[in-house]
Amino acid sequence: MRAQIAITRNGITQASADKAPPEGGVLARRTNGDFLISLHRHVSETALIQMMRSLRALDPSFEMSLEMAGNITRHLSRQDACLRLALRALGILERVNEPLFMSNLEIYDRKRPPAGMRSQNLLRLAELDFTGKDAPTALLEVSAAAIENLVSVGQNRSMRLYFLALPGETDWPAGVPATGAPLDDEFDTPCGRWLSIIYDATFAVQAPLYHHGFVRIDGGALRPFQRFIYPITPQNERPSNFRVLSTAEISESPDLTII
Repeated sequence: MRAQIAITRNGITQASADKAPPEGGVLARRTNGDFLISLHRHVSETALIQMMRSLRALDPSFEMSLEMAGNITRHLSRQDACLRLALRALGILERVNEPLFMSNLEIYDRKRPPAGMRSQNLLRLAELDFTGKDAPTALLEVSAAAIENLVSVGQNRSMRLYFLALPGETDWPAGVPATGAPLDDEFDTPCGRWLSIIYDATFAVQAPLYHHGFVRIDGGALRPFQRFIYPITPQNERPSNFRVLSTAEISESPDLTII
């Protein structure tokens, strides 16, 4: 069996018979039991996000290969492949906006938590376990945990993201859109796109993520931050009921509210 799709630089998915990805885009090709994702050397963050969204339809155990810069990494799970795509998207955006932020993203391992994650507020979210629970039950547990500065993100039928809940006041970033507004319309700023990559990655990876690095607040020096992101994506729920929850803080100034 042969099938393949191409995703353009602008995130448009279309049928393709080419052997290489389009300029700035992605090619996904299945040949019998092999599934190969190839990235153009100048792939766009938009194409990478659309590829992550497309991969969400696959079974979590489905194996694939990923070709980047001529190097192929084989036997990747959907989770592994989506994390690598997210890291590539973050790298692209951060290189262009180097004065604003730099970061790393990793899957949270409950058995071996990151040594640097000591925030009690982040740990309150990290220590929750939603395994086997439906979305309403999971959200009730989150509410009972009294997590400060909690952000809740939902998605519509077209997988467009929007905020469902935000802290009352935030110090960063500026111009946060109202709840219910599509982020790709109302939050199309470097900071907005940066956060959107994280939310899309969490929906696609379907595992808690630890995001950490440095961010510039109000034009000052870069400051260390930590963010914990937790998906609620029960297997038997409709995607419209899925949620991504996160909380973040400036490590040296926990009194500042960031999302």
